[in-house]
Formats: sequence, C-alpha cells, structure tokens
Amino acid sequence: MRTTIDIPDSLFRELKSAAALRGETLKALLLRAVKKELHGESVPPRINRIELPLVKSKEESYDTSPERLAAILEEEDIEKLGGH
Repeated sequence: MRTTIDIPDSLFRELKSAAALRGETLKALLLRAVKKELHGESVPPRINRIELPLVKSKEESYDTSPERLAAILEEEDIEKLGGH
C-alpha cells in the first residue's frame, strides 16, 4: 500500500543520509524503523559488503596494504612535483 507523509526537510535529509551510510534504501530504513516501533523487532540493516580489490589483477596476489598504498601515493606525488 502506498501512503504520503510529511517529513520536515532536516529530518528527511538525516533519513536519506542514514540510509545511504548503511547501504540501504530509504524505504528499507523506514520499514525497519516502523517494525521496530510497532513490534519491538530489532531487524539489523542489510549491509552490502564489497571485496577488494574491485578489479581482479592478473597477478596471483596484489599488495593492498596501507604501507604499499602510501608508497604508491608518495611516488605519484614525486612525479607530479617533477622528481624532487
């Protein structure tokens, strides 16, 4: 069933932001909140998990450690500054 409700702009922005941060739709967040209010159900939000790296490498393994990523960024900075 569809219905229309008036939500103050500031609260609506908070709802949209909370849904996005949780990786769910506004509808899913609102339905979960209503169920919790009516039935005391604590339904955890559905979180869309991703695996890194997003693009598979041809290599067997690819070093994505914080140290290696920092080194890559430092190398790029050096290139941008003309090798200094």
